[in-house]
Amino acid sequence: MMIRHSLSFRFRDDVPEEVRVAVLAELATFPERYSTMRDWSLGRNISTRDSTFTHCMSMAFETNDELVAYLSSESHERFVRETWRPVIDHQAIVSYEYTERPGVAARKASEVSHHTRDRAPYGMEYARTEVPDLQATIDFLQYHVGLQLEAHTDQYAYLRADIEHHSIELISAPHRENGLTTAIGYSVENDDVLARLHKKVVEAGHEVLELQERQKSFCDNGFAIRDPNGLIVELFTEFQEYAEPPHLEIRPVDLVHPFIATTKYQESLDFYTKVLNFLPSDHIVGSTTFLRCEDRYHHSLALQNNKEHYVAHLCFAMKSLDHVMRMRARALYKGAPIASDIVNHSASTSIAFYLHDPKFGPRFELCDRHRVFTPEEHETHRARKMPADPRNIDVWRPAADDWGRF
Repeated sequence: MMIRHSLSFRFRDDVPEEVRVAVLAELATFPERYSTMRDWSLGRNISTRDSTFTHCMSMAFETNDELVAYLSSESHERFVRETWRPVIDHQAIVSYEYTERPGVAARKASEVSHHTRDRAPYGMEYARTEVPDLQATIDFLQYHVGLQLEAHTDQYAYLRADIEHHSIELISAPHRENGLTTAIGYSVENDDVLARLHKKVVEAGHEVLELQERQKSFCDNGFAIRDPNGLIVELFTEFQEYAEPPHLEIRPVDLVHPFIATTKYQESLDFYTKVLNFLPSDHIVGSTTFLRCEDRYHHSLALQNNKEHYVAHLCFAMKSLDHVMRMRARALYKGAPIASDIVNHSASTSIAFYLHDPKFGPRFELCDRHRVFTPEEHETHRARKMPADPRNIDVWRPAADDWGRF
């Protein structure tokens, strides 16, 4: 049994054509914004018998609860209130139950899986790190990572890589000897996906936390949760963006992933895949699993089986390999500590090097050519199981016992 929901409508006569086009274009984004929506269509009325309405939009849902969730979502309510009602003269809405013909149902069941699978967060936006020397960490991240400082008090600072509000939040913690990453933040595609993630978190018995107070002002909706290691994961919609990226030639273009060492490897893997819907991309057997989000990077999070828990590194994608090498040269010239030199990653295909001074928190990986799956690969990729061999971490390692620089 399915639910068909149809909306017939007519624009007000005084609505300009460009406004009508913009409204129709926004309606066309609905199938991507609301993941439970099926068989969406929109068209102009071509009937010669009844011209009461100029257009009709139709869609299907598997359950009435899904229809109600769509209609009552904050994003839909806002669209109706701010965009729809001011331009519509009159409308008619019909919802009804129906049963698909067996042949149609079988064909749809064989289509690409993203129409039915639970959606993961979209991608990583920031990490929050407590550091003993706030100003020294700011200086390091500006010069050696290429981030731009956007806000700074005695207690905290925000730095960004691209248009997103921030990629790193620093918290002043003079009592610490070394930096410690305490939270990671991921954007979510829409309120519907956020609500479904919230439901799974509650059903799995995890405590739902509020977002950090400042973070609430940088997004529309969201919540937080602790992973099995105690690391806070913040999930939210509509993360604020600047109109332009930083006017820095050599800088990162994206924060790609955290690499998390954990003493609770299987528990953490279950949490991120079964509760938060991350998708496995590859496994290094007994050692590491690479997990991806909806932004289709090979991995938006990695988990390493370890004897202690910590965020081992944060990966930033640079504009080009040339910019990676220029930042490496800058580090060598200034004597900044390179923890792991040029690595050609076997799984993600990226080429990178790693900076690390414990006072500033985790390692900072600067990379180029991190693999991005095609939409089809994203839905059909089978995670590989690779033996724990250094050549499965870095293809430039010459032998199975060459663990140097790791």
